[in-house]
Amino acid sequence: MSHQQQAGQPPFGQAPPQGGYYSQQPPPGQYQQPPPGQYQPPPPGQYQQPQPGQFQQPPPGQYQQPPPGQYQQPPPGPYQHQPPGQYGQPPAGQYQTPPPGQFQSPPPGQYQQPPPGQYPPQQWQPQQGYPGQQPQGQQPGQYYAPPGQPPHGQQPQYGYPQQYAPAVPAPASLGYDPAQKQFYKPVDTKPDVETLRNAMKGFGCDKNALIRVFTSSKYASPWAMEQLVADFNSRLMRNLIEDIKKETSGGLEDILLALIRGPLQNDVRAIAKAIDGAGTDKVALADVLLGRSNADIRAIAAEYRRVRGKDLLADIRGDISDEKMVRMYSMVLTANRQEPSAPVNPADIEAKVTELQRATEGIVGANEIAVAEILIQSNGAQLAAMAQRYQSKFHRSLEDVIEDEFRGSMEDAFLHMLGTGSDLAKADAAWLHASLVRRTGPKDKHFIYRLTTLYWDRGRMDAAKAAYERVYGKKLARVVKDALDGSYEDISMALIGEWKK
Repeated sequence: MSHQQQAGQPPFGQAPPQGGYYSQQPPPGQYQQPPPGQYQPPPPGQYQQPQPGQFQQPPPGQYQQPPPGQYQQPPPGPYQHQPPGQYGQPPAGQYQTPPPGQFQSPPPGQYQQPPPGQYPPQQWQPQQGYPGQQPQGQQPGQYYAPPGQPPHGQQPQYGYPQQYAPAVPAPASLGYDPAQKQFYKPVDTKPDVETLRNAMKGFGCDKNALIRVFTSSKYASPWAMEQLVADFNSRLMRNLIEDIKKETSGGLEDILLALIRGPLQNDVRAIAKAIDGAGTDKVALADVLLGRSNADIRAIAAEYRRVRGKDLLADIRGDISDEKMVRMYSMVLTANRQEPSAPVNPADIEAKVTELQRATEGIVGANEIAVAEILIQSNGAQLAAMAQRYQSKFHRSLEDVIEDEFRGSMEDAFLHMLGTGSDLAKADAAWLHASLVRRTGPKDKHFIYRLTTLYWDRGRMDAAKAAYERVYGKKLARVVKDALDGSYEDISMALIGEWKK
């Protein structure tokens, strides 16, 4: 099946225009006030302030996402504190996301959601406290489901699309939209700035002090880490990144710099490293771009253009000679995936499963583009439903079919996308294992990227650790200790919540 151009999407081979498309939401600062009698902002101070370092989502309808290319990075310099009283918590009674592992099963006869502990691609959710979760009922670490998601404890709806309202676009992940900073309450960084300076001045470096500060629950939010870096630089008239580079090395340096950059800048750097120089690191490219939300893809493409001054798809095309692989990434970068709130439609699943079989086992010479289009455009729940239905209808796992019908980077990409939907925790465990337990030693850049990505999503990290022990019969912490050493081991253990020093 050929890839059809969607309404409002660019022609094949062209990246979305910097200014976005018609019907996208307005940029920050252009929101409309609600009609008389609708929800009005509360007076200053009416709602309680969140705990330091935590981040609250605004009430539904108060948050708008900027179209691609419309947001700008904050200028260098001290972190700007918001005026008091501007960090309100959503009113009581708004939707809450169910805790990890408590997704409800659909009615009998319908397709199943991913197994307990599985999660769709990371959404804009405040990070849980780290190390150690906050007790239930406390304000820190709470987060609220985006509009269109079921309230906590209620079952997601399934059925034909005409029975339900259009899926609400999921917001960008935490750290991917500067508009999120208006809801972040600055923390007291003064003692930690002094600790960092003392750890790196004079002879030697107190690496344990660096690890304690950088992996503190206070700085689990990317916006809190950004504040720490800005405050260090402005108060001491120094450059924290340069100090880290001078005082550390190896895996410790790489992880500290990744935490300083934050998830969005880390994605851009990983892509740049993957396509710069001789050859293409297609594993790294897949890690960053496949299975991501539409909002995150738009943020990554816009930030890549801002930082590098180049179009991401054009750079991918210039580095990858396989035209089918380029076409796959052009589909990814259109950011036209089904939103997480889109329902699982049994008739649609049946049609796509039939098409997948015809494009793989049903013909001589598999149709890569037809398979890519289905996998790219489906959300996690739909991918899980397809995998289940393929197994019941054709008595073969879809994963086995992909392994038999494809080879090389295309096979890896399809398995990556399928893994993000059918069993994300198991896929995360496998990706950690593949980069950590190797005959030639750990593949550090892949392991560090995957580990820091999980660190910024505490629920996903916990699910991956549980899946690792279930699949490989060992705790992830034990394998990390066996594979790594020194400060590299220490900071890796701290990221997974197992550092004892």
